[in-house]
Amino acid sequence: MYAGKLKEKIEIYNPTISINDYGKKYNDLELVYTTRANVSHLRGRRSVIDDEIQTPYEKQFIVRIYVPINDDSQIKYNGKFYRVTGIDIDKEYQRQVISTEIVNE
Repeated sequence: MYAGKLKEKIEIYNPTISINDYGKKYNDLELVYTTRANVSHLRGRRSVIDDEIQTPYEKQFIVRIYVPINDDSQIKYNGKFYRVTGIDIDKEYQRQVISTEIVNE
């Protein structure tokens, strides 16, 4: 894997359960790791689901093999969060190929 291809900065977040001052539990994201990645756009389209415009964009991130990421993680890239849909570990090139889709909230 060529280090010159890792141009884009990404942040990896893992979900955590936090408790506020009143004892209520809520889901939160915790920053785990910041690294460089090779980012490529896979596909994107606009569709109307339940009278709402949805834009399920999919991107592929390629990072080094030692980056701590799992199936529950979310990646922040250019101010948008992407949900991990698949991780492929390529030991020959010492990299992880991560398939994601944008989080519509």
